[in-house]
Amino acid sequence: MNKNKRWSKFFRWAGAGVFSLSILLGQVYPVHAKTPASVPSVSPWAVTTLNEGEKYGIFPLQWYQDEAFLQPISADRFAELMKATEKKLDALGLQKKAAAVSVPQEKVITRETVMTSLYKLLANYELPAAFEMTGQDSLAYLQKKGLVKGTGNAGLALQQPATVEQAVVLASRVVEFAYDTAGSGAAGLMWKVTNGKNTLYLLGSVHLGITDMYPMKKSIRDAFEASDDLWVEADIVGGDMDYMTEKMMYSDGTTLKDHVSAETYSKLQKVLASLGLPENAFDTLKPFAVTLSLPTFGYFSDPAEGEVGLITGIDRYFLTKALLADKPIHELEGIKLQADLLSGVPAEQQEKELNTMLDSILSGEQLADQGKILQDMQRDWVEGDLEGLTNTLTTYGQFGAGEVNQRLLGERDRNMASKLVQLLEQEGEHTSFVVIGSAHYAMKGMVLDQLKQKGYDIQRMK
Repeated sequence: MNKNKRWSKFFRWAGAGVFSLSILLGQVYPVHAKTPASVPSVSPWAVTTLNEGEKYGIFPLQWYQDEAFLQPISADRFAELMKATEKKLDALGLQKKAAAVSVPQEKVITRETVMTSLYKLLANYELPAAFEMTGQDSLAYLQKKGLVKGTGNAGLALQQPATVEQAVVLASRVVEFAYDTAGSGAAGLMWKVTNGKNTLYLLGSVHLGITDMYPMKKSIRDAFEASDDLWVEADIVGGDMDYMTEKMMYSDGTTLKDHVSAETYSKLQKVLASLGLPENAFDTLKPFAVTLSLPTFGYFSDPAEGEVGLITGIDRYFLTKALLADKPIHELEGIKLQADLLSGVPAEQQEKELNTMLDSILSGEQLADQGKILQDMQRDWVEGDLEGLTNTLTTYGQFGAGEVNQRLLGERDRNMASKLVQLLEQEGEHTSFVVIGSAHYAMKGMVLDQLKQKGYDIQRMK
């Protein structure tokens, strides 16, 4: 892949940007996008389900950009969907009755074919009694469980060709139903804090996710549904990302080369060359932005993987759910505060931090460490392993090191805890769902400990 093409792809999936230690705290920093993202072609009725299903890994995200998404599904594409759905169901660990379920190869895949095929796929597992699968008609079962809508053959339009969208939606519903009924799903890290009639559900976030995080346990989703509003550190969907971009970039006609030593800039050129990026790739960015952006290349092996990581991020998921449900969204900090916090580091210190990062990458350690940290965090979150997450964060000596990273800790936790106290002490009855970077819960002296010190009733939800 040539350098310009690779760079273009980087901007496409990292446009919302996530950098260095920020990944541990659920931060997001934008990089100016070179390639605008196209708008998916989906039907309004399907949006809510697709917001869930797209994270299961049962269909390629590229299908969204394909005009065929709203067209009849081909036999090959249906087979691909069935295979991926089976893999997702296999993760439940249930025994199979047969090694595999045959997938129809008909020229026209009807709605009935999709329904019966997915039913047979589910029925091929040794299901717990909770599934109530007692040999009834496949369509009747799917209707009873609310997986398909409509009544009678006419209402279900059984003989009509199924579109890609319709097949994906039903497969997504089957996956969610199976995980919920089996009592499975990603455990996550969530606490319930109460004071009188006020309740906070505190969920730890990993900004870059994996498909194993979905579906998450129903108890987490139910807590969100029961909440009056959503609180996040910063609204990365509807917030003022332009302000962050302005703080990250030079606007006076100068470039990075004008603000750092020749030695520092030369090191950067070596790093960029090793990554296959243009030598001027970061010229418009200030030192702190470069320091925070370089480690992202250790997170993923290719842009497509990075796109999945962004879409499956916990905070982005709940922000989207809140928008779809018209649930109020509030910020504990906001983009402006975070931008000012990071850009306020003295120029000399910014260059020092950049040199530390460059030396680490050139030694061959930094990028490998970043990828390992992210993978360990994701696995800890899926398993609900708080101790494991704490160990992950403390094992790597760079956690919390340097003035830039120190600004992501300490005072921020005190300020966020103070706002959470206000929510707990407000008059009346109110329930809020709060999504904060998992490190704020896992590390000692941060948000959870500060709330405990004030005497609030805090319970870990498992």
